[in-house]
Amino acid sequence: MKNTINDHSTSLAKELLLIVITLAPIVYLFIMWKELPDQVPMHWNFQGEIDRYGSKAMLGWLVVLINVPIYLIMLFLPKIAAKKESLERMGKKYYRLRLILQLFMASLVFTILLVSTGATQIPIETLLGYCFIFFMLLFGNYMGSIRQNHFMGIRTPWTLENEEVWKKTHQLGGRLWIGGAIIGFILLFFLPNNWALMSVVALMVVPMLLAAIYSFVLFKQLKDTSV
Repeated sequence: MKNTINDHSTSLAKELLLIVITLAPIVYLFIMWKELPDQVPMHWNFQGEIDRYGSKAMLGWLVVLINVPIYLIMLFLPKIAAKKESLERMGKKYYRLRLILQLFMASLVFTILLVSTGATQIPIETLLGYCFIFFMLLFGNYMGSIRQNHFMGIRTPWTLENEEVWKKTHQLGGRLWIGGAIIGFILLFFLPNNWALMSVVALMVVPMLLAAIYSFVLFKQLKDTSV
């Protein structure tokens, strides 16, 4: 009984941490609300210049809609997902993935808030670049832990068909993302802000395309050897 109570307390504490991370940007916006002008920056062009404004109420809804749905989806996913037993088998690793995703979403929201409220003079492209690199490093490290499912991960016809293909594809994708994050971090120091951000985005997308191609090649190889 004592162990059960301790386990429940630990799980509650971990869930409360996720809730705090999810609500932190909303609390920050609430604190800054009276100081915000009626119209705040909502969109920036390729040069990092503001090209659209919106009401601060719209900014509030944006903060909620970016952050909260991800928390709720990841909370209930093990109960509703196909192959939900695979997610359940991840155990503590699934919680770590939830933590990484929530930290990433919170960092994106805080970036938007800091720039929109004028609390920082750092260009938004630079802040977003660091957010993406942070996500690539953390998520890339755990990508190999994602079990086969139909909701998250590198979902190609070949990874969903073969569990070995899924595993090896995600191991490769994780390594490529970590390598891409290191390259992106260096580029942020040498390229203009807008080009650095575009390079970081490319370093997120290209490895996933390479991993998808790899999944097809590996599936064909396994199929040929099994004949």
